[in-house]
Amino acid sequence: MIDILTNVDRRARAEDFDAMHLLRGRVFKDRLGWEVDCRDGRERDAFDDLDPTYLLAFGPTGAVAGSWRLLPTTGPYMMKDTEAFHPLLKDGEAPRRPRLWEASRFAVDMGSGSDGGLAAVGQITAELFHGLVEHCMAEGIEEILTVYDRRIARLLPRVGCHPLWTVGPMPIGGVPTHAGLFDAGPAMLAAIREATGISGSVVGHAPWRKGQAA
Repeated sequence: MIDILTNVDRRARAEDFDAMHLLRGRVFKDRLGWEVDCRDGRERDAFDDLDPTYLLAFGPTGAVAGSWRLLPTTGPYMMKDTEAFHPLLKDGEAPRRPRLWEASRFAVDMGSGSDGGLAAVGQITAELFHGLVEHCMAEGIEEILTVYDRRIARLLPRVGCHPLWTVGPMPIGGVPTHAGLFDAGPAMLAAIREATGISGSVVGHAPWRKGQAA
């Protein structure tokens, strides 16, 4: 199940937020070796202070097992405001549209599938993609822009996600890196469902869930 949170939820969901930052530290610093800022094993950057939206996935044991971060392109966001990513900008310009958001810091803990093996890890990944599109459709977000590495590029076809356009791979920080623009509407949701076998909602808590049944 996916919970969709903002910084407003940090106090009430402090343990889950802490687990998310620890997860990001394990994935980006320890496993992938990225040059990221980690303190006490927790990865966090300046974009976490800009009131992003977070998707948190929970594994078989109930622990945070995956996450994603969303920022609107009408304000600061990683691809626009991180100089290293500028070569990935299509036509050299950073998009800025109300219905286009950036997804970043995608992380899934390989250890989270210990009770269910790789199938559990695959299910967590599938639910994160499905939950992302569910959220976008509920909030009127039509497109997602994201920077991703080779591991995600290989994963995308398996979950039914095909970019509207893509740039790269280009070496950024020693990592072959892509950028892509993705539809976030009903056609994408249908493609994810066909590829993953998910048939219903995967979202539990969300701001737009108020007054709805999960």
